[in-house]
Amino acid sequence: MFGRAYEPTSALLSLGLSAAFLVAASTQAASAYDLPIKEHVFENGLRLLVLERPDDPRVEAKIFTDMGAIHETPGLLGAAHFQEHIMFKGTPSLGSSDWSAEQPIRERMKVVEAEFIEEKNRARNAIRQRGAIDDYRHEQATPRMRELQSELAALEEKASAYRENGAINKWYQAYGGTNLTATTEQEYMKFDINLPAERIDLFFRLEADRMSNTVFREFDQERMILVEQRLGDLNKPSTPYYEQMNAVAGLVHPVFWPEGYMSDFYEYTRASQRALYEEYFVVNNSTIVLIGGVSLKDMIPRVEHYFGWMKPAPEPTRTPAIEPRPGAERRLIYRNDEIKPRVEFRYLIPGVGHPDRPLFDVLGEIASARLTSALQTAGIAGSVNVNTRVVHTDRFGVPGTMNFELILPDATNLQAAEALLEKTLATLHDGSDKGELNAAKAKLRTQWYRTARDPSALAFEIGHFQTMDSWRTLPKYLAARDAVKSDDIVRLTKDYLFVDNRSVGIARPRHALAAQEQQQ
Repeated sequence: MFGRAYEPTSALLSLGLSAAFLVAASTQAASAYDLPIKEHVFENGLRLLVLERPDDPRVEAKIFTDMGAIHETPGLLGAAHFQEHIMFKGTPSLGSSDWSAEQPIRERMKVVEAEFIEEKNRARNAIRQRGAIDDYRHEQATPRMRELQSELAALEEKASAYRENGAINKWYQAYGGTNLTATTEQEYMKFDINLPAERIDLFFRLEADRMSNTVFREFDQERMILVEQRLGDLNKPSTPYYEQMNAVAGLVHPVFWPEGYMSDFYEYTRASQRALYEEYFVVNNSTIVLIGGVSLKDMIPRVEHYFGWMKPAPEPTRTPAIEPRPGAERRLIYRNDEIKPRVEFRYLIPGVGHPDRPLFDVLGEIASARLTSALQTAGIAGSVNVNTRVVHTDRFGVPGTMNFELILPDATNLQAAEALLEKTLATLHDGSDKGELNAAKAKLRTQWYRTARDPSALAFEIGHFQTMDSWRTLPKYLAARDAVKSDDIVRLTKDYLFVDNRSVGIARPRHALAAQEQQQ
């Protein structure tokens, strides 16, 4: 399965701090954020990042692939998350009791599904959606489509006789692996495990196999699990509201798209998922992050053994979407009796890699404190939520939003809350005093110290920054937050918190009085 090994020809890079960085941050901050990460890039493009902790008997191991929801196609939203699910179904050597018997069944499935897709495309005028509110179609499926679907189901049932459930989990657990997880967000997918340091080869062996040989078993069962997860998320009263706000704040970029509509889940095919897999799950689109009792020197030949045979593929397609400059305030009135009433302002902000992005972390802390104080002074009951979340993620390598939200116990003070929100954010035009700045920075530093002490959280930040921009951006990002001054707050407010860059969300009960409706 694993081909020949060859000698890597890349340099060993250790994270250093530039002169500009040292000028921008204090000596204390520079020391706090100095991450002695060592890097090796193999000839085939695979990136290995190691933070050595010699006294640690274990190692936190993560592999990131630069693929997520921003690479999905309309009509197939949620496909990236689905890809994560089916990549847990094993390979020919992991998950099958008799691959020689299972393989012919799966080859037949490819033929049947191809015929199904052809028939579906041929019947486009019969099954095309025509309703604007309902899901009206002349036909839901043709007789031939139903026949082929039945054959696919029968083939999957036949192949399941050779299925060995949970093979990857069993191997990891048998050798001391803990906290096996996988995550898919807008820009990345990761698989990770915590292992005894002497068992790190197991991670390389299993993840190399997963990257190159995944078998899409139990396809329709996993499809329904995804449907159940999505329904569970949609049953949270706030989810539909936030998804409507994402749609208002972002016009074109897929970073704002939801995790799939109910109609999307039934459109996934093995062929469409295979296309995602073959384009994005390639060695030159992946980064391995290790933190713990291993050394880069020892890891290079071992990673080479398991991954070095893989040839680099053409660079995967990057989304061409660019969010246009906002030209007008947008407003959402969301009527629902289950969600707590609220008012929210969202502003487009730059992505990680832009010099202004880390400054927004400080601005957010200052604004949160001011809004909390303003609510108390005005005698308005409620809570403050200031964040940069879009769907589930708080930071991106593309523009996202900064969100200022006031959540109220009832709709009585909605109009007053909106006025208070606008007035309080306007005070940022006057800058920030030293006490506010220091308190905001101290809170952010405390959050970072907690992250740095947790190998899993730290490895995530390193890998996430690599997919967003570069792992080298991380210490500069942290130091830039410490260097924020009052003039920076004034400039950010002027450059970004202007009315034409604002999306306003009002969530209110459906049973509101007509007079209150008119006031809004």
